[in-house]
Amino acid sequence: MNAKWTILGKKFATLCILPLAAVSGCMSLNAPDRADKAKGAENMQVRIAELEILPEWLDAYLDAAGAVGAESVAKEPGVICIFPMQKKESPTSIRIVEIYRSEEAYKAHLATPHFRAYKEGTPHMIKSLELVPMHPLDPEHANGIFRKWL
Repeated sequence: MNAKWTILGKKFATLCILPLAAVSGCMSLNAPDRADKAKGAENMQVRIAELEILPEWLDAYLDAAGAVGAESVAKEPGVICIFPMQKKESPTSIRIVEIYRSEEAYKAHLATPHFRAYKEGTPHMIKSLELVPMHPLDPEHANGIFRKWL
């Protein structure tokens, strides 16, 4: 490993940080040529779903979101990550990090029975929803975080 950083006697090529309610990002400290490293990730789909849940439906929504995320990652090879989180200071504010191998994998996910059941069973629980498309800054190191990436 061509690491530039040594922390407690161990060498690291990357540093993973958890800013703002544990939304993880991974930045290379060696700053390799991003154009070469990102070629395989051109079609990767990354988004953050920002939801506000009605308080009376919070427990039911948390169960549904956790179940569909776990099932999607377990059953769908193109789903790299579905990671629901709850703001500590505002429990009805939910953020979900979604990472798909490609646009095709995302479309296939939308057609699965478990996602359709979630989508049809939760609208009355959701006060607001915004899907925020993201651009991964360091997709070549995703395999260090998400083993399924390989």
